[in-house]
Amino acid sequence: MAMTETALPSQFVPVSKSRHGGRYWRRFTSYDFARGLRQVPIVSGEHEQIAANFPILFRPSGPKGAQWCAPMALLRSAPAGNSAFVAANGSWKAHYVPSILRVHPFGARPGRQPEGGPGEEIQMALLVDEASGLISDNPDDEPFFDADGEMGNGLAEVVEFFRQRTIAARKTQLASVALVRAGVMKQVDPDQPGMADLAEFQVIDRARFQALNDTVISQLFRSGALALAIAHFVSLSHVAFLHNVEKHIENLPPEATSAGVFKDERSERLSDFLDALAEAQDFDQSEH
Repeated sequence: MAMTETALPSQFVPVSKSRHGGRYWRRFTSYDFARGLRQVPIVSGEHEQIAANFPILFRPSGPKGAQWCAPMALLRSAPAGNSAFVAANGSWKAHYVPSILRVHPFGARPGRQPEGGPGEEIQMALLVDEASGLISDNPDDEPFFDADGEMGNGLAEVVEFFRQRTIAARKTQLASVALVRAGVMKQVDPDQPGMADLAEFQVIDRARFQALNDTVISQLFRSGALALAIAHFVSLSHVAFLHNVEKHIENLPPEATSAGVFKDERSERLSDFLDALAEAQDFDQSEH
């Protein structure tokens, strides 16, 4: 599961000793790189937290005849523009950060690990975005490889993250395939609140889902699809909310949101809408 799946403009190349030996990278300090993203892929293990913060919709994936629907966290409902989840100063405005965004400027795709990588049981190639501005020749930054040609500690942690995420992605795909086979997927209804611009996505048909027999429900439970479906249903309440927030933000004067400083009461309320979600979740967790 690579960052390239998010349609982020980038220059991803495989990490290798021949290309990155003697070079360094530094950790990002701003989510500005995610400002233009509309959706990011999610994996098993994070869908409950995603559902508390973002809409979860599905996008068809795979060749015809072997199609599945990849679950996506929706970061923007409009076809173009900026995500309301990234503040003007680059800070993240939600309680949870989708896992794929935490490892910028790295991504991964099926293939062999970079030389010196731990274990070969998970076949994947580590990628790095060389256009990110986070690759350097400064020894104060994280080394790609040490003097012995072994992977640096920081990079090894990134590889391990993607190894674990690849395992979770496989589980997610199995869950999604189970939903497709159960016949519960359908195209988004553009007449539903907030759904007008989301025609390329799919949702689970609630009526079909509720009509499933016990055998199919048991199969969905074992595959992890039942938990994914429930998270999806919970998350749909965010769609209209996100659409309305984006519409109001577009109508604000430019000076109201420039430089991260909010100039009027209406824009200040809009800037805090995701913080309110986070605070509500914190309160719920403290009560249990």
